[in-house]
Amino acid sequence: MPATPEPLITCQLAGSAEFQERDVGAAWVTRQIQRGDIFVTHSKIPYETRFTSPAGQELDVILVHVAVDQFVAAVEAAYPGKADEVTVMDFFGRDEALAHLCFACAEMLAARVPGESRRVAGLTQLFAAHLIEKYANAGSEKPDFQGGLPIRQLRKVEDHVREQLAEDISVEALAGLVELSPFHFSRVFKQATGMSPLQFVTRERIARAQQLTRETSRSLIEIALEVGYTSPSHFAQVFRRVVGVTPTEFRSAL
Repeated sequence: MPATPEPLITCQLAGSAEFQERDVGAAWVTRQIQRGDIFVTHSKIPYETRFTSPAGQELDVILVHVAVDQFVAAVEAAYPGKADEVTVMDFFGRDEALAHLCFACAEMLAARVPGESRRVAGLTQLFAAHLIEKYANAGSEKPDFQGGLPIRQLRKVEDHVREQLAEDISVEALAGLVELSPFHFSRVFKQATGMSPLQFVTRERIARAQQLTRETSRSLIEIALEVGYTSPSHFAQVFRRVVGVTPTEFRSAL
């Protein structure tokens, strides 16, 4: 999936699947999806997806890109003078109103309604307004974090983790970055990413270890230390749990 400057909505129209997504080269995050499930994404980097469906339950999916100019116009109407400060948070789950808009869009596509139709323009405005009211926060406002961390806050946490992989990383320290209690932070972080903060730290450490193993000739002990593991046996255990093979087996297969 490419990075997109505009919000992307994905709605499952029919079927079911075990769906997996990840940043390129990182560990997979798994979700069970079915009709009506919604993804809202505003990703600044490419990411990978894959899925498998039971026989007879193949997915029928619609992807809706809200064009940048229409979205910015709607943001400006809702937050005058603050368009550059508004962030759209990632979301996965149920949103019946947004799902019905997607179903309507699918019906219009099937009927070959022309793009210049007033119905298409009206539907675009509805999509933009819904995203802004439910999934956007102005930078000057303190978000309530009820649906997960806004992208701006999520990226702040992610960047900190990637810069501090060799150090001890606590949930308390990560929560402090976004001024939340550790309990509240853990809950909204999982809503936004599908994993706990410590699972994310582990994923990032092992993803970095895989990269160093592929691209350098450094010893596995050195690599383990660089990504925060002082015990080689613990590093090998975690690596195998995440990747499916030991670090030695991973390097031998390259």
